[in-house]
Amino acid sequence: MPRVQPAGSLFFSRSGLGANILPLDASDLRILVIMRETRIKTVSVRTTGCRLNQYESEVMAAELFRFGFRRAEPGEPADLYIINTCTITHRADQSSRNMIRRAVRENAEAKIVVAGCYVDNDPDAISQIEGVDVLLTNTDKDRLAEILPRRLPELFDRLPETGCGSAVPDFGLHNRAWMKVSDGCNQNCSYCILPSVRGRLRHRDADEILCEIDALTRAGFQEIVLTGLNMGYYRQLDRQPEVRSFAELCRLVFEKTDVSRIRLSSLEPQTLNGDFLRLCRESDGRLCRHFHVSLQSGSSRVLRLMRRPYDRDTYIRLVSDIKNARPNTIIGADIIVGFPGETETDFDESRTLAEFGLIDYLHVFSYSDRRGTPAADIPNKIKPDVIKERNAILTRISDDLRLQANRRQVGQVLDVIAEYRKIDDRFHWGVADNYIRVKLPDGHEGGKEIVRVKITRALEDYVEGEVVS
Repeated sequence: MPRVQPAGSLFFSRSGLGANILPLDASDLRILVIMRETRIKTVSVRTTGCRLNQYESEVMAAELFRFGFRRAEPGEPADLYIINTCTITHRADQSSRNMIRRAVRENAEAKIVVAGCYVDNDPDAISQIEGVDVLLTNTDKDRLAEILPRRLPELFDRLPETGCGSAVPDFGLHNRAWMKVSDGCNQNCSYCILPSVRGRLRHRDADEILCEIDALTRAGFQEIVLTGLNMGYYRQLDRQPEVRSFAELCRLVFEKTDVSRIRLSSLEPQTLNGDFLRLCRESDGRLCRHFHVSLQSGSSRVLRLMRRPYDRDTYIRLVSDIKNARPNTIIGADIIVGFPGETETDFDESRTLAEFGLIDYLHVFSYSDRRGTPAADIPNKIKPDVIKERNAILTRISDDLRLQANRRQVGQVLDVIAEYRKIDDRFHWGVADNYIRVKLPDGHEGGKEIVRVKITRALEDYVEGEVVS
C-alpha cells in the first residue's frame, strides 16, 4: 500500500512514471538540491575586429556549448562573457575596453574572459580593468576547453559532450558562416602590429577545411566566407591533397563540397595572379562577385614607406583585370590617411584613385602609431585635424561610390541571403553575392536560403526589389 504524504513534505519517485511515490530521505534531498542548482549556464560571446576574430569567437562558443552552455538571448545577462578583442588601432583598443566594461555592468556576478589580439599586445592594460577574471592569448583560444574549466570551475559542472571532432559553430542568428583558412602574416608592413600578435603565416589543413565546410553545408548554410590573414598565399605542399595555390583550394571546395557559394574576405593585391583570374571566370556563380582588395594608399611613395609589395599602377591593373573577368563585381578597399610624411600630393593621389571608378566602397582608417612598429619612429607626423579632414573627404567619396554601385543594380537580378534569421515580423536586410545591401520584401522569412531579387530602386545605403522565381 502506498505511503500517505505528510502535509508539507517533499516526495521523489526513484522508479519513474507509475512507481509508488515515496517520501524523500536525506540522500534523495541532496540529489534534488543538486538538480535544482544545476541549471543551464549562459554565455555571451562578443567580438571586435575582423572576420577572422568573428570566426574564432564562434568556435569558442561552440566549445562551450559542449559543456552545456547556451547562448544568452539579446538583453539577457549572461553567466560568462567572452570578449574577443582587436588591437589594430587605438580606436580598436578603446572599443575592446568599452565592450569589457559594458559586460561588467550588465552582470557584476558574471565571469569575464578577455581573449585575442589586445591581450597579446597589452595584457597589463586589460588586467587593470575591474571585473576581468581570465585572459586568453590568441594561442590560448584553441585551449579554451582545457583552460576555463580549470580557472572557472564553478561554471563547469559537467564533462563536455564528445563526438567526432570539435563542435560545428552555429554563428548565432547569422545566416552566413565564416571559415578560417589561414592565420598569421609574414608581410611586416611598417604600420601593422598584427604579425607580433598573430605570429607567422600558417595554413589550415585542406582536409580539415573541406570537412568543416561540408558540416556547415549540411547544417543549412549556403554561403561560407573564407577568411584569414594573407590567405591569398595559401599552399599545402607537404601532404595530400596537394594544393599549390589559393585558387586551387577554392576549386577543391567546389569539387568536394555542395556549398552554394563562397565569399572571400580581404585579399592582398599581389596575390591576384592569372590563376586567380581564371577562377573568377570559371566559377559559374559559386564564387561571389565581391572582393575586398587592400590598397592602404594611392601614392606609390607612401606605399614604399608602408613596405607594401606593390605600387599604384600594379593595383590599378590587377583590380581592372578582376572587374573585366566578372561583370558587376564589387570591389572594396582599405585605405589609411595621415601616414607619417603623407603630403597633400600623396593624399591627392589616394583621392583620385578612389574616384577613378575601379573601387566601389572604402574602409577609411586614420593612422595611429602602434608601439613597436617601424612607422611609429618615422618623423613628420600628420596633425590630427588634417587626418580628420582627409578621413572625412574619403568617407564622402565612399558614400558616393556606394550610391553609384547601387544605381547600377537597377534592373539586375541578384542572388540574396538574409543577413539574420527571423526574429519578428520586421523586414530583413539581405546580402547579394556582389555585396550589395538589399532590403527584402515584407513577409520574407529571413532564412538561410538564396532568393533571387530583381532590383527596382536604389538608395544611398541599399537597394529594393521583388523576389522572382
